[in-house]
Amino acid sequence: MTQDKMITGKKYRGKIALYIFLQFLQTACALLPPYCYLLFLNQVILEEKSELLLYVCLFYVLVFLGDTLVSAAGKMVYNRIFPAMHMEWKEKVLEKYSRLDMDAVQKYTPGELRERLHRDTENAVLYREKMLEICISSVRILATAGILLYLNRILALVSFLFLPLSYYITRYIKGRSNAEYERRRRVQGIYNDFMIHSLQDWKEIRTDCREEAQQRRFAQLWGEMGDAFLKAHMCWFLNRTFLAFKDVFLTKMGLYLLGGFLALGGYVAVPVLLAFMEYYADLANRLLGVIDSIMRRGEQEESVKKVKEILEIPQPERPQTMDSFESLEFREVDFAYKEEEGAVLEKFSLAISRGESVALVGESGCGKSTLIRLMAGCLVPAAGEIRWNGVSMGLMDRASLYARTGFLMQEAGLFNLSVRENLRFGREDASEAQMAQACARANILNFIEELPRGFDTVIGENGIRLSGGQRQRLMIARLLLQDPEVIVFDEATSALDYQNESRILDLLLREADEKTFLMVTHRGTSAAKCGRVVRVSGVPRLSPGAQ
Repeated sequence: MTQDKMITGKKYRGKIALYIFLQFLQTACALLPPYCYLLFLNQVILEEKSELLLYVCLFYVLVFLGDTLVSAAGKMVYNRIFPAMHMEWKEKVLEKYSRLDMDAVQKYTPGELRERLHRDTENAVLYREKMLEICISSVRILATAGILLYLNRILALVSFLFLPLSYYITRYIKGRSNAEYERRRRVQGIYNDFMIHSLQDWKEIRTDCREEAQQRRFAQLWGEMGDAFLKAHMCWFLNRTFLAFKDVFLTKMGLYLLGGFLALGGYVAVPVLLAFMEYYADLANRLLGVIDSIMRRGEQEESVKKVKEILEIPQPERPQTMDSFESLEFREVDFAYKEEEGAVLEKFSLAISRGESVALVGESGCGKSTLIRLMAGCLVPAAGEIRWNGVSMGLMDRASLYARTGFLMQEAGLFNLSVRENLRFGREDASEAQMAQACARANILNFIEELPRGFDTVIGENGIRLSGGQRQRLMIARLLLQDPEVIVFDEATSALDYQNESRILDLLLREADEKTFLMVTHRGTSAAKCGRVVRVSGVPRLSPGAQ
């Protein structure tokens, strides 16, 4: 069963059936007011049956109340279907992100992944909603067309003659609109990447005096997005304006003129003509609604393809779980970021056993941080093998691996949430006392308690409101809450002064017992605290993310 069927399957089938039933009831209620109008003109006005006036008015009031109640019920059912469906789509995509191999994820930029998680999932659900709406409206249009034929065939056939013209014009403009929607979406992804990197690297941008260049790039991307958005909506506007002018004005005026001649010739009664025009107005409005939905389907269809593409990426089977850590082994591992730049690691081998403390040292660019990313599954070796407990990395279940291994990387893994919420990523059920204890061990509790809102203080994206040392101590506190069997530091204490770094390393190594500790560091004093020092002697290169 595909992810798409899982999302729109049995869970919503009953609610969707009820929603369709209520929409058909509302359609029936909407078709009755012109009939009330016809009764009023025929029976009360022309035939002067004033005693029927009360019944006609009562009938109209009942229709109005019924339409109001059915509409309210339809809204309630709607709110239990499509918002929940949207959230489920987002959860499915987010779950897929978390389970994909990093080499699969790295094919997409952060901005593109964000678009698929937010805008594309919203459009994918909107696509299904609009398809349902088009089907329901089509039934209402057919019912209205039948009533028009019943009231007067000549007027009905004349009004139908203009419909193919509307279809072909809409079809042509839709193609132009879809191209602009796709251009806007592509630029939106580039814009998202630009904003993400600008926010992350704002200090470097200011240091290098690149503010003006950033502003020009921002203006360029914003202008391109605005241009594509404007052109797409201009297509919609021109199409709707033309159809409204043709169907609601020209055709309607022509029908009134033709109806007037038919009435004079005795081919149609005036009350029937007026009722006919009421039904025709409903038909024209429904057609405009359907055409609007069709015009907007271009962006929605593209979003459905993008979401399905993510959900249908094959997920490798990893049957082996890690109940406890015993060993980690690199077997003649080769890795290069780009083939033309040469290898960062060549035939690298290393074995680490449970309870060891190991420091990785070496020149900048020799591949120390690359080793950490390889063992975490963020990168895939070009040759060789990485084994956890004797099991190949490709067969090891990542959830069980990450549950027992705590990685602290150079980049800040903090979110635009409160201190408490960031800490609970380490342990979801952590109590206040446990969080306070972990923060005290990481030497950051006093700082948190002095904040205006304490643990409820929001720290900004990537902890931007904190200093480098404060961010690192907060991440160390979160790691202490997680209490993993394997602790991996990738320059995770580089922003701390020697005193704080020495205190935290002594704490971790003293309390580790049978835990395993692996650290990338440039500081000889830090490396000396470990039981074993391994020099990584790869070819020094300035590769993205390598060190």
